[in-house]
Amino acid sequence: MTINLKPYGILKSYVNGQAEVSLPAGQTIRQALASLGIPSDVVALVVVNDQQQDKDYLLQDGDVVKLMAVIGGG
Repeated sequence: MTINLKPYGILKSYVNGQAEVSLPAGQTIRQALASLGIPSDVVALVVVNDQQQDKDYLLQDGDVVKLMAVIGGG
């Protein structure tokens, strides 16, 4: 049982530039982020199977997760 996680932008730097990472299902998005060393507060948007979800969403087998980073400016 796995999910596919797709980090975008600066978030790729946390997974060695990979465009996609496979993780086990049965954990929350927040737990998945922690396992990858991605700080939860730098993730602004989580989309699972083309629907926005919060970080407490429980990942199911086959889920496709897209992560968008916080964008800053100055």
